[in-house]
Amino acid sequence: MTDSEIITAIKDVFLAFAAITTASVALLGLKSWKRELKGKAEFEVARSLLKETYRVRDQLSYARNPMTLAHEFPDGYNPLPGKYDAKASAEAHGYAFTNRWKPVVEAVQTYEVVLLEAEAIWGDKIKTKCTELRRCCLQMNRSMKKIVDDIASDGRKFEGYEHITEKARDDVWSMDDDELSLKIQSAVKEIEDYLRPHIKRN
Repeated sequence: MTDSEIITAIKDVFLAFAAITTASVALLGLKSWKRELKGKAEFEVARSLLKETYRVRDQLSYARNPMTLAHEFPDGYNPLPGKYDAKASAEAHGYAFTNRWKPVVEAVQTYEVVLLEAEAIWGDKIKTKCTELRRCCLQMNRSMKKIVDDIASDGRKFEGYEHITEKARDDVWSMDDDELSLKIQSAVKEIEDYLRPHIKRN
C-alpha cells in the first residue's frame, strides 16, 4: 500500500466518522427540538385552559352574586314584593337570570374549545377532570329555572318540597361555604393540580 493510498484510506475513515458524528448531532438536535416543541405546545394549552377555567369560575361567581340590583330587572319593574302578579314577577326574574347567565355561557364556550385542544394532547384524563366544572354550571342553570318556575306558580310548584327551592336559592345566590361554591372550588383545584406541572416545567 502506497503512502497516497494510506492517506486516502485515513481520509475516508475521518470523513465517515465526521458524517456519523454530524448525523448523530442532527438526530439529537431533532429530538431536542421535538421535545421543546411538544413542551411549548403543552405549556400553551395548559396555560390557556387554566385561564379559561378561572374565567368560568369568575363568571359563575358574578352570576351568583347574592344581591340582585334594580337595574338588572326589565325597565320599569319594581322588585319590591307584592307589586306584581306571579307571572310578571317570574318574567322579570327570568330576564335578570338570562342576563347573568349570558357571560357564563360565553366563558364555557371558549373553555370547551380549549378543552378540545387539551384532550388532543392528554386524552380522556383532562376531559374527566374538567367535567365537574361543567356540571356546576349545569346545576346553577337548572336552579335558576326552578326559582323562576316557583315564582311563576306563586310558591306552589314545590309545595311540600320546600327543600328543593331552598337548595336552588343556595345555588343561585352564593355564600362562601354553600354546597355549589365548594363544588366549584374543588373542580377548579382538580384542574389546577393537573395543569400546574405542565406550566412549571417550561
